Amino acid sequence: MKPILSRLAGLASTRIVLISGMAGLLIWGALAMAPQPLIIRVDGQPLACKSLYRTVGAVLAEAGVKLGPKDAVQPDPGSAVARGMVITVNRAVSVRVNVDGKSMLVLTPKAPVRDVLQTARVNLGSLDRVSLPPAQMVADGTVITVNRIAKQVVTENYQLPVPVERMDDPNMERGASRVVRAGTPGQAQRSVQVTYVDGHPAGRVLLKDQVVRTPVSKLIAFGTVSTVSRGGNTIRFRQALNALATAYSYANGRYTYTGRPAKFGVVAVDPRVIPLGSRLYVEGYGYATAADIGSAIKGNRIDVFFESERDCQRWGLRSTKVYVLN
Repeated sequence: MKPILSRLAGLASTRIVLISGMAGLLIWGALAMAPQPLIIRVDGQPLACKSLYRTVGAVLAEAGVKLGPKDAVQPDPGSAVARGMVITVNRAVSVRVNVDGKSMLVLTPKAPVRDVLQTARVNLGSLDRVSLPPAQMVADGTVITVNRIAKQVVTENYQLPVPVERMDDPNMERGASRVVRAGTPGQAQRSVQVTYVDGHPAGRVLLKDQVVRTPVSKLIAFGTVSTVSRGGNTIRFRQALNALATAYSYANGRYTYTGRPAKFGVVAVDPRVIPLGSRLYVEGYGYATAADIGSAIKGNRIDVFFESERDCQRWGLRSTKVYVLN
């Protein structure tokens, strides 16, 4: 009797185990077939959803999230879906890169500037300059400009100007001069560091400057004689100059440029050479005043006044010495 009871108890236990296993399978199947709660973030905007699909790509398609060729998805679209998973989608943006004289549009996921340049295959030199910080995240419409920077040391030869020295010459009249020594320019050499931006010079730094040949000064002698004797009179002057002299008369008008009446002793001058109002002594003419100008009177040229055309003709055109009196 006892063996029969034991056998019946064993059968009951086996049935209980089978029933428990089948219940577990049913529960697991129900859970497996239930929609999984998920969160999708597209450019930071959350979208809560539930899906029966088992891959990230299928879930996105079911949610109506279309992916572009450069959009970034985390996890990868082929990854298996897990309960409570957060799927992140970052849309690609259009970035303009200006470099080496070219402008290109780069479609890229939002990323730091340095990564975008790598995507665009832009290799940076150690001195190159980028318009944006390397770690800055790009956005749609971002413009990145790369300036190529190069530095070169060049040697330049140049002339040093001829310095001028002056000396007094007691044998010449004041206002006269002569070159005693012509002088020669010097030679110098400098080393300069030139900075180029995109192939164009943009800055210079002087590194070294030296004289190779010292210049020889030009020596000019200036007259110091300030008096001259004419007709028994001593004439004191501050300047003597040689001038080409012509003559004019009333045919040119009865008043001078300064408003004074035209008469003997009036002389037309170039005010840049002889100031108007200066007292003069003109050899062959006498004492005079610089009170007029003329369109043809330029440089070392004067026009003396005579009251008659006959006297003008006698004077003609001649070279004469003009003394500007003290």
